[in-house]
Amino acid sequence: MQMLEDDAIFEAGRHVMIGTRDTEIEFFRRQHGRCVMKFRGIDSISDVEQYIGAQIKIPADALPTPKQGTFYTFQLKGCRVFATNGEYIGTVTDVLDCGGTEILKVDQDTEETLIPFAESFMKDIDTIQRRIVVDLPEGLRGLNK
Repeated sequence: MQMLEDDAIFEAGRHVMIGTRDTEIEFFRRQHGRCVMKFRGIDSISDVEQYIGAQIKIPADALPTPKQGTFYTFQLKGCRVFATNGEYIGTVTDVLDCGGTEILKVDQDTEETLIPFAESFMKDIDTIQRRIVVDLPEGLRGLNK
């Protein structure tokens, strides 16, 4: 079980939105730990300066279907999280990348629970029903108090 990190998302010809501009990727590569992309119609430094800080968005239906047991971060955000006994823990509000296992940030009212996105804790993930069932070790929920 893991978050999907697949450079195929950035294949040449994929349509993207940069800010309010609809364009497509001409090429993509990784260089020194960073992503380098060229977009159709953005051909000079002065062209690209207006997009500094803009988000690059790809429509969800244009993404490759994730393999069994892998998920896009956006698929998990907004899912309701329940313990195996049916207790409601909260809603996933963020997925934190801490350099190892991703962490689900789950909030309910003023209570925050951080849950490692590890197979041993995740018992069922249903992104269609927006529901995750977890089996947490004793005391994990109290760590954030």
